[in-house]
Amino acid sequence: MRVNKWGVGVVLAAAVMLTGCSAGASDKPAAEDKPSSSASQEAEAPATDCPELKEGATVDGAALGACIADTAQSISGYAATSTVMGMETTGRYNPSEKALETTTPMGSVIVIGDDAWVKTATGAWQVADAASSDPIVAGLSMGAAAAAQTSPAMIADLLAGDFTITGTGERLGQQVYLVSGTVEVQGASSEIVLEVTKDYAPLATTTKSEVSGTSIESTTVVTEWDVPQDIVAPL
Repeated sequence: MRVNKWGVGVVLAAAVMLTGCSAGASDKPAAEDKPSSSASQEAEAPATDCPELKEGATVDGAALGACIADTAQSISGYAATSTVMGMETTGRYNPSEKALETTTPMGSVIVIGDDAWVKTATGAWQVADAASSDPIVAGLSMGAAAAAQTSPAMIADLLAGDFTITGTGERLGQQVYLVSGTVEVQGASSEIVLEVTKDYAPLATTTKSEVSGTSIESTTVVTEWDVPQDIVAPL
């Protein structure tokens, strides 16, 4: 596949949208560190009017999104793996510190608050620069900029309209409900399946969409939930 600024930016932005939507800025303190990565130690369910999750039910996407956002911003951190356009991306997130680290075959991104750094697969860390003449640096920087703008409320904005619980499964030793529906991102429609626990922890996401005539299928799986991640500034 030809690697250009657009391609790198789409991969990074898609990965950020899927795994960073519930991992961005939060004014709440981090939850107390947990000794295990099990999802059974996730934070308490949000105290809002959350929809009941049961197979076959239809739920309001905005209400569900708000409950997912409340749950995500109250945890210590999490790690996830995403596959976008055939490329695997790993991410680590600490919501209370507004910190994330994303690693792809093309390079890595670290965002802490309003500061962002990027590193190509063969280069050194540098301050993010979306105007760089190096298409890889520019693309990574585009992903960093998208990551810096994410927040726990983003998923609440994405989930609108009716969603259907089409089945159940298991992630990290917990039962999850398969919540299916459609989301709109910058005018593009995407089919999405969320795997959500009874306490509204989003442990996996599968999305199918089309961007500029290119079909993009993305899958994200959480590998650690409510576990603080060691993310530090590289420079």
